[in-house]
Amino acid sequence: MRACVRLTREIFAQPAFNRYRGRELQPGNGVQSDEQIDAFIRSKVESAYHPSCSCKMGAANDPLAVVAPDTRVYGLERLRVVDSSIMPQATTGNLNAPTIMLAEKAADHILGRGMLAPETAPFYSAPNWRTAQR
Repeated sequence: MRACVRLTREIFAQPAFNRYRGRELQPGNGVQSDEQIDAFIRSKVESAYHPSCSCKMGAANDPLAVVAPDTRVYGLERLRVVDSSIMPQATTGNLNAPTIMLAEKAADHILGRGMLAPETAPFYSAPNWRTAQR
């Protein structure tokens, strides 16, 4: 992370940024040594990711699963988990839409609604999705 601070400074010191660049806001000009940069990082670092995947949903025979596919917590009665923590693995995008979908499906389970009919609507799939941007 220290290298990232130094690289960011190097990039923004380029002449192309002259007309856009003002004073450095953070960590600031007074933070130069490795020790100062490390102290800044320790005091300011945070994750930009939403927490997820800490209470894996999965089959009863999955030793890592703590939540059943109907959102009930294994081994407990009358307790469900309905948030992104039950996702078995992190999504490749923002968690908002998958979490809403998960909550809608959990609501169906809680209300005793059956499965919806399978959907056959067409969707686009990039022909080179397996190799693009890898």
